[in-house]
Amino acid sequence: MLPVSNIGGLVSGLDTNTIVSQLMDLERIPLRNLESRKSDYQKKDDAWQSITTRLSALHTAIKDLDRPADWSSFVAATSSNEAAVAVSATGGADPGLFSFTVDQLATTHQVASSTSFASADAVVGAGTFTITTSDGDHIVTTGDGATLADLAQAINDLDAGVSASVLSVDSASARLLITADDTGTAAVFSASGTQTGLGTFDVVQQGVDAQLTIGSGPGAITVSRSTNSVSDLVSGLTLDLQATTTEPVTVTVSRDLDTAVEKVQAFVDELNATLDELDAKSSYNADADVAAPLTGDSTVRSLMLDLTSKVSYPVAGMTGDYSYAGSVGLSVNREGRFDLDTSKLRSAMETDFEAVQDLFTEITTTTDSRVAFVSATDSTTDGTYDVVVTQAGQAAEDIGSTYKSDKKDQTFTLDTGTVSVDITIVKNSDLASAIQQINDALAAAGITSITASDSGGAIRIAESRYGSTYGFVITGDSKFGLDGTFNGTDVAGTIGGVAATGSGRTLTAASGDPAGLVLTITATQSEVAAAGGSLSLGSVSYGSGVAGRLERYLDTVEGVDGSVERARDRYQNQIDLIDDQIQRMEDRLDQKELLLIQQFSRLETAMNQLTAMGNALGAQLVSLMGGSA
Repeated sequence: MLPVSNIGGLVSGLDTNTIVSQLMDLERIPLRNLESRKSDYQKKDDAWQSITTRLSALHTAIKDLDRPADWSSFVAATSSNEAAVAVSATGGADPGLFSFTVDQLATTHQVASSTSFASADAVVGAGTFTITTSDGDHIVTTGDGATLADLAQAINDLDAGVSASVLSVDSASARLLITADDTGTAAVFSASGTQTGLGTFDVVQQGVDAQLTIGSGPGAITVSRSTNSVSDLVSGLTLDLQATTTEPVTVTVSRDLDTAVEKVQAFVDELNATLDELDAKSSYNADADVAAPLTGDSTVRSLMLDLTSKVSYPVAGMTGDYSYAGSVGLSVNREGRFDLDTSKLRSAMETDFEAVQDLFTEITTTTDSRVAFVSATDSTTDGTYDVVVTQAGQAAEDIGSTYKSDKKDQTFTLDTGTVSVDITIVKNSDLASAIQQINDALAAAGITSITASDSGGAIRIAESRYGSTYGFVITGDSKFGLDGTFNGTDVAGTIGGVAATGSGRTLTAASGDPAGLVLTITATQSEVAAAGGSLSLGSVSYGSGVAGRLERYLDTVEGVDGSVERARDRYQNQIDLIDDQIQRMEDRLDQKELLLIQQFSRLETAMNQLTAMGNALGAQLVSLMGGSA
């Protein structure tokens, strides 16, 4: 907006500043209308941003329930003797119990110098000091003025798996103490030095493994571990050994129903909060005649209906007492929100935990072990689909001729397309040695997926990754029959009678009811050939549980080109369009205001000129009349 203070109506007597301001106010009415429309669209976009935040929170809550592994983590473990054995469940442990005695705790190996020194500053002098571990000897050399503290620091600098320190026994006696960094027998070491007066080293504490005994009598099982934290004895459990026992300690693993109920309740709370947010952003208050930003928005209505139906509808493939959300206490009330009867849910889990798990998660079964379910999308329709393979996924492979050693070195080149390596098999190498040389050369070049092996007396070079993406070329070999280009093949076949897309061993349904269903096929090409080129692998049954199908639905809603993104884009595009219109209109108004200022300026100039002319004419008239008025 341009200033109008440069005109003031001094000649005309008009308040030209006010006149221009009022005229411009009239001109700005369309601009204010645009700004009002922009504000409305901004409120709609802000409303969608708020909804997006709620959907994200709901998505997070769902992820605690939508996979079988999530439900497997709902376990609690207890110990009958917490003072001796503390136990924690890390997920995946099966309910049950087992007992054992703790016969021995793992300890850290420690040695100390047999000679005492006056202090850490006492001189130990020149010499070599050796720490011998399972990795070999680790040696430091000290000079004439080296002190006991210097020697300890030099040992620490070795990074030999031990730590050295000066132990002040009393005010006049210090000894060198060396401790293994790890517990157990594998960390045991010895120490010796040639420094004058250092003496020998005494074992202060022998490093031993922890030892447990499961059962008793001839069938008892003895278990040894290098640490007192045992996490590989029972899958999903960690045992922290703290004391030896004479009586068996019983560890009990049970379903953690409290946590399971809490997770379901958290999911329901987030679901209701999301529905509340959608309702708040799209409601109309008839009494106050006030509409929310998204009143009448069809996308919001669809979201509310879909969220409700995805949870409340029965799960395909489920039978028995727990086939829909209401059967485990999750129901829709008259306000369109969800209520959770935690007592009913707990009772259902106590009766059949696996059935409740299946109700919430994805349910997949295959009739052939060579077919494994990987994933599905929201577009995948629940159902049972036949699987037929016409080409098995294969890895690139090269088998040479029968191996014969040569009296000269033989060199050939293997090229993966990104890395090329020259491989030399030295003269007179037997087959085992030749294979080792190939593998060493590949490893040195950073190629870890391709290895050589013995195949009936011939060299076999094979890629471990399946599919046409991976392969290699061998050139320059005239001795072992390895030259050539070798590529893998992708699996091919149908899922539910619809041609699927293959990549390595992964077969993905691209269209039809099974669209988005991803399977891993481990059948071999020889099995396909034996079936006449078309191998039937039975069927795969897929059903998405309550949380599973809701999670996949949110993936599509929140994802790229999802309904939420499209809705926000629609309003953002309107905002951008109005911004452009506002800018163009403001430019025009600036020009209009400038024109008005110029017009009023010319008016003042013209009136000033007329006034001057009138004054001049008056003066002349007076003169003609004899100088009197």
